[in-house]
This record gives sequence, structure tokens and C-alpha cells, in this order.
Amino acid sequence: MLARDSYFALSMRPLHMLVFLLPIILLYELGSLGVFGPVKDSLEAHRMLVRFFDLFGVVGLHLPALALVTMLVMQHILSRDPVRFSVSVWLKMITESAFLTGPLIVMVMVLKPIGAGELVMQAVDSIPEQSQASQFMLALGAGLYEEMLFRLVLITMIHFLIADVFGFSETKAFFIAILLSSVAFAWYHDQIFMLDGSLNFRMAFFYFLAGMYFGILFLMRGLGIAVGVHLFYDLLVLVIIPSFDSQTG
Repeated sequence: MLARDSYFALSMRPLHMLVFLLPIILLYELGSLGVFGPVKDSLEAHRMLVRFFDLFGVVGLHLPALALVTMLVMQHILSRDPVRFSVSVWLKMITESAFLTGPLIVMVMVLKPIGAGELVMQAVDSIPEQSQASQFMLALGAGLYEEMLFRLVLITMIHFLIADVFGFSETKAFFIAILLSSVAFAWYHDQIFMLDGSLNFRMAFFYFLAGMYFGILFLMRGLGIAVGVHLFYDLLVLVIIPSFDSQTG
């Protein structure tokens, strides 16, 4: 049992997750409005979340962001935690997210799903010849809204169905939820298909394992860290490595 005032406990509390995620949310939402220059909106996960809310008769481009912020605020109020934020916890969450990106890099090195150059452009929903601003926006949006869609929404819904409707144990329900959400996460990425329509098994397996990893992080470390790790990885393959290659090429 974690001490209530320990870093690992505080980093999973709604207030610290909200403060950690809020800059990411604001940057993406402002960027999608063209505040930082023209960008191409190609993030399917965000559009899927918008359509999800549309099923309930609620329409709006910024609804996923508002829903996430509202959920965390309500969780904080209901938990009756004090309104007290620690900068050191925020900094540690950034550091932990960067550190936990390591296993994803190892997966790429071991599996070698495709060539390193192609991986930079295809690891997430990227389109060649996009501006650096667009690539940065893709990294922000993928880290935030893919985790919201596949972990927060999908794992929660599948767990509810398996545990509360079909009566499976919590452990089995979470395992099935992570497994199915990981399959969906892999299928979501068009890069698992070759130009002739055949399946790239190594790429599909990479995305499946990445989905399993994010799912475990979501359950054990919370949404904030899962988003942070996803974001750091996408920034690495979409922004940092291409920028470094362009400078050294």
C-alpha cells in the first residue's frame, strides 16, 4: 500500500494528473486553431472521440479536452483532496515519463518492424512532408488523445462489460481489457498494412506490444504517466530525430 503523500500516490491523484496534462491539452487545442501557424489535422483518435460524444447528442471539436478536464476536476472534488500542488511531483512525472520511454525504444531495436528511417515517419499517424509544427502537433495529440481513447475510454468500457455485466474477476477483466484495447490500438494504425494490403506482422506486433505497455502503465501509474510516455516517444520519432537528421544530413 502506497503512502498517501508519496510521489507514486500523488502522481496518480486527479489534481496532479490535471496539472501535468493541462499544458499538453492547451498546446494541442490552441495549435489546432492555428495559433502557432498552419497545421494539418490528421489525428484520427481525436476525430473518433468527437464522434463518440456525437453519439450522445453532444457536438464540439474541443469536447474531448473539456470532458477530460471536467472528469479530473470532478474526481478531485469527490476525493476531497486538498487543493495543494507540488512542483517537485510535476517534475518527477516528467522525468519518469522520459525514463519509461526506454522500453519502447528497446522494442523498436529488437523487433526492427521497418527501417529506421521509415519508422520515424510511420511510428504514429504521420504524413510525409508535414511541417515541424504539424509533427509537433501530431506528437501532442497522439500522446493525449490516443491514450484517452484506447486506455481511458476503451479499457474502462471493456472492463465494465467483462467484470460488471459478465461477472468475471477484476484481474481477468483488466487482462482482457488491456488485450483487446491493444489489438484495437494496433489495428488503428494504418502502418501495419503494406502497400499491397498485406499485413506487416512485425509492425503490427510492435503496436500491439506498445498498446499492452501503455495499458499496463495506465493501470499501474495512471493516465498522466501513460500520456507522458506516449508523448515523449512520439516527440522523439517525429520531431527530435528528424530535426537531428536534417541538421547532420
